[in-house]
Amino acid sequence: MKKFIILLCAMSLICVSCSDEKSGTSSTEGKALVSDTISEGINVAENEMPFGATMTDLFSDRDGVPISISYENRFMTEDEARKVSDYISAINSCDAELMKNTCYPSYLDYLVTEYENTDVQNYLDTRHSNIKSSYTGGEFDFNYILINSLMDENDNNSDTGFSILDAKIHENSPDAEITSRKIVGIDILYTLDEDNGSYSLTTRTGSDMMLYIYTIDGQIYIL
Repeated sequence: MKKFIILLCAMSLICVSCSDEKSGTSSTEGKALVSDTISEGINVAENEMPFGATMTDLFSDRDGVPISISYENRFMTEDEARKVSDYISAINSCDAELMKNTCYPSYLDYLVTEYENTDVQNYLDTRHSNIKSSYTGGEFDFNYILINSLMDENDNNSDTGFSILDAKIHENSPDAEITSRKIVGIDILYTLDEDNGSYSLTTRTGSDMMLYIYTIDGQIYIL
């Protein structure tokens, strides 16, 4: 089960395919991004609208996020969306200090040890190099994040894996107080050097990247 957590949380384990057309996202539980807009003239209460009906954008050139992000403001806070942007940016730019401020400290230490890296910088450098050589096929630049799906504590724990991650956190930080748990499926758009095109990571992997958003001791972290 430890490998299950690593698969969801470590970006370096993404497998990339060769397709260039964006695929849709589906979910049997939780909240998946709605694919059809609500017909004009039909009034629907906001709390009855499907996931994706009220998306909010934070733009890097306007709102101070390192990577622009689109998220559902009924199910995520702006602070949570900003943390997701910070996390993906830390991987994109190999920024160790940003990663230390984004990922829960003891869990980040666990990842560094698990992948036999010397420190956080070495962990990020290795992951970035692996993505470049094995997946994108060239130097990449992540520039847009789309939250496609979300599950929280109202969803089945067997699907979310919250109890497993809770145990891993408390193994190294027994006094950690976890007050909120979410798991989001994201697509990341990126460009390649000397290439004018934009590529979808979800299309190349065949599925969204999954990230955990935890509130621990009053602070938001990405795992």
